Amino acid sequence: MTTAQARHYLNEVFHSLFDPAISAEATARYFTPGYQQHADGKVLDHAMFVEHARTLKSTLQYATVTFGNVIASGNTLASWHIVDAVKHNGQALRVKVVAIYQLEDGLIARVDELTHLMEGEASDRDLGTRHT
Repeated sequence: MTTAQARHYLNEVFHSLFDPAISAEATARYFTPGYQQHADGKVLDHAMFVEHARTLKSTLQYATVTFGNVIASGNTLASWHIVDAVKHNGQALRVKVVAIYQLEDGLIARVDELTHLMEGEASDRDLGTRHT
């Protein structure tokens, strides 16, 4: 996968994750059944990730992702990106994410990420892994 293809692919994944018209189950099509997300000291499996996607869709009115950099090497992708979002209660937040993605058969099998809440309520620091 080229860097341009990786950027396009990740844009699709995040569009699916943040678009309220796309169900959490439909978003899960980008991830292997054995998917694991290691983020900020927490580990989510596939079922927990689907709950996380559902939580994001119910918490956020909308969100946009701006990629600062994307790198592709074999089955590994890496990115840093900024998520700008507005919650349904009108509160805005901005999160910087640094992530490494491992692909299997074109699907995301594992993500290792660190998130940093740049703007927003301190209670939203766990938004990158919140799943209930």
